[in-house]
Amino acid sequence: MSPEALLDRLDLREVATFADLGGGSRDLALAAYRRWDCDIVLVDLDRKGQFPEGESGWLAARRADLIGQGVDPARLHVVRSVKGLRPWDLIANQGAYGDRWKIKHLAPVLAHCLHADSRMVLDIRKGSGGFPFLKAFGATEILAEDEGGDLRRVLFTPNPPAQGQEHDPEWTKIATQLAGTEGFFREKNGHSFLFVPRSPDVLVVTFDNLDIAMNKRAERRPWGFEFIEKQGWSMLGAMAGGWTWYREPSVWAEFDRLRDEGFFARFGRVVFYGASMGGYAAAAFSAACPGADVVAISPQSTLDRGLVPWETRYKTAWDRDFSGPYGDAAQVSGAARRVTILYDPYEPLDAGHVARFTQPNVLKLRAPLMGHRLGSSLHQMGILTPTILGALDGTLTGEEFYRRLRARRDFPRYQRELFERTARKHPELARRLGRWVLARGENRAIRQGLAAL
Repeated sequence: MSPEALLDRLDLREVATFADLGGGSRDLALAAYRRWDCDIVLVDLDRKGQFPEGESGWLAARRADLIGQGVDPARLHVVRSVKGLRPWDLIANQGAYGDRWKIKHLAPVLAHCLHADSRMVLDIRKGSGGFPFLKAFGATEILAEDEGGDLRRVLFTPNPPAQGQEHDPEWTKIATQLAGTEGFFREKNGHSFLFVPRSPDVLVVTFDNLDIAMNKRAERRPWGFEFIEKQGWSMLGAMAGGWTWYREPSVWAEFDRLRDEGFFARFGRVVFYGASMGGYAAAAFSAACPGADVVAISPQSTLDRGLVPWETRYKTAWDRDFSGPYGDAAQVSGAARRVTILYDPYEPLDAGHVARFTQPNVLKLRAPLMGHRLGSSLHQMGILTPTILGALDGTLTGEEFYRRLRARRDFPRYQRELFERTARKHPELARRLGRWVLARGENRAIRQGLAAL
């Protein structure tokens, strides 16, 4: 199976980080980089799952090879200590633990390097004990078998985070300190609310997944915390202890309480802000504060199967109750002053949700070929901060957004996506596009694509 075919089997829409354990996944690393423009992490582990005292011989050669293949040196990272381990999106363990080396030495990686959406590709040899070992950590799927041999290429998916966990002691400590004496921190049924008071002029209500905040961000802060802090704005952060879409009665009750006690009325402007699951929540729970603004990146409108039967993602939340006053975000956000939605119209499922937002207060900003995680793409282009700042302070217009979005013309991922889509139906136009891109700078994916046309 080719690396590209293997990536197709994974059915991953976005990958920000690819980690190679022990150096056995050179071709897969290149394929992932060319597909997702992701960072590549080279993890220098030995056969016993330890970090060697000196740098392994393969590292320098592999780094030079990847750079020679067009990988941006700034996107290459080397991990040589436990402190460098962190959750990654796609992990490759080819020809290592479970194949040549004992699977039990993979335990440190499973303990430190998985988040709820992580995937790992690995080779498991018959008799290695790999499948029983991994069963405690998640699910396995055989992708390919060595003909006449005893080696299997396997996809590993971690168990979802526990739902309904009362609290994370470490998060409780961090949040209590952030709230200080003037704010508050409340938690119940696996969800929590953190209020950090600053200026009474603006309150930004954000939505985040505790697993991501604690395991994927070095600063361990809620979504948008540092950005909002720099503006001097007050912040209310709602945290979900899993992929719940905040469909928990205690969350609804808390927003009812905040509304009824006049909490939102204390601020000159209130903005609800989130992405993906958080984007859904920003639109849905804005109903607690009529007249608020909403800024949502790639949001879902609901996961009610009766309303969006075409939605094939997020199965973990399909059985949750999306009824009630905070249920269908596309409908209940009609009470907001303005709902600004950023999305990729070429992501069909995202576009389907955005199409359900039909109220006159909705401003839809299209970011073609930027993907579901378009926030990451805008950040790499250097336009996320001014875009979100304008959206949050209420000054962003469609004209201003599209003027900034012109920067995508020099963005390698956009260039690659546009070239590949064009090549499928209009090869001559793709050739012209490819020559135009290469005349302005190197893009190895497009150079290879041109050669293949």
